[in-house]
Amino acid sequence: MVVQGKKKRRSKTHKNDTERETDPRGEASVGSATKTSVFAKTQSAMGNDKLDDMAFAEVFSGHPLVRVGKYVLIPYVLYLSYYYFQLQHPEVVSLVTLGLVRLRPAIYNSASPRQVLIVGTQGSGTVQMASTLKRQLGLEIEHESTDAAWSFARDGSVSWFHGIRFFAPTSQKEKLDSIHALCSAPQSTHENMGFHPAMYGPPRNKCSYRSKWNDCWKSECYMILLQEWACMSNLSCDINFRANLHQVRNPVHNIESLITKFCVGGLEGSVQEPFVKYASALFPTHDFANDSCIDAVSYFVVMYLEAMVKAREKGHIDNFYRVEDSSACAVVDAAGLTQLSTTVYEPNYEHVSKLCNESDVRSAAQNVVGQDRNKVNKGQVALAWDDFLGGRHGSKRKDGDHELVQRLKRLFAAFSYDPTKILDKPEFSHRFVEL
Repeated sequence: MVVQGKKKRRSKTHKNDTERETDPRGEASVGSATKTSVFAKTQSAMGNDKLDDMAFAEVFSGHPLVRVGKYVLIPYVLYLSYYYFQLQHPEVVSLVTLGLVRLRPAIYNSASPRQVLIVGTQGSGTVQMASTLKRQLGLEIEHESTDAAWSFARDGSVSWFHGIRFFAPTSQKEKLDSIHALCSAPQSTHENMGFHPAMYGPPRNKCSYRSKWNDCWKSECYMILLQEWACMSNLSCDINFRANLHQVRNPVHNIESLITKFCVGGLEGSVQEPFVKYASALFPTHDFANDSCIDAVSYFVVMYLEAMVKAREKGHIDNFYRVEDSSACAVVDAAGLTQLSTTVYEPNYEHVSKLCNESDVRSAAQNVVGQDRNKVNKGQVALAWDDFLGGRHGSKRKDGDHELVQRLKRLFAAFSYDPTKILDKPEFSHRFVEL
């Protein structure tokens, strides 16, 4: 019989200094056993036999994950803080230091123009030029990025993909089809082609940077490309530049480099799928999918260069320079940095003027830009004019077709290259070594 108000007694057993609760039937309480197990595991992990006497803060701070995590978390927070305050909110640093430290003003999320955008097809030395302008002149120039919130692109960018802003307008259907072809492609297609929506700045959709490609980034891709595609035709680009320059390289040598990079199995081999995907999307009037490798690469280079020539004729591109005979000083002169009236960020004018002063013969910035970055073709491919004829190296064009040769020679004339520097016929049989 149960007596009202009488408390149940709890039996306790002690074993190895561990308290064990039992129910009236003498069976161990599940919650208590779990608690004991957790305590024992934590004690074991911490190497501490006095867990019962420790406060929660001591338990938390002594846990291995916390002890190790701080060495990862703290540097990461400092890394993000550096970019956040340096590029997005430098005024906070000035405020905190009472004006003792004055950083360069932020341009992210503002209408302030950048100094220069340099475009050039893949294989024309854009990586080298971006590196040289940063290293020799101290400019904030990024390669394939105009993101001034998380990268130092406040002075400008060097890019092949940003050339899409100079494309001539097409029908709305053709434009949408091209954008869909790129944005619906998987991450593997974009990895080696130099494009990701994040290169234009923080995502409007708040996409996570931890994910390289998902539905959020696809949506961001559509928004970016709808805005950027041929935007110079109606001056509707989000980001503007004081000067727009076109970097060119001898078109035949440019093609040789891309053959080395994108052809699998040599001149008559297959073309890497990502290249075909991009080329077809950017220039949908040409059937790249059925081209031989040399034809696919050649037509891509030709059509990109022709598009930039037309943009220059319309005044959307200010000038071009040949990378083979240009110094960093010559490039920034074309960009307007050697005149105060055309310099966006005035301290750059003073810095550049000193390094590009002809009396300073020690300045490396006055030497022709070398090629020590991202060099792909190291003697594998050397082409002659005959190699571009129809029917050669697997070409499906009519035997002896001269169309590609004629278009290339017109580009030679447009950029003042000497066509006689390219042999009519190769001196030796082509060799191709895959990297």
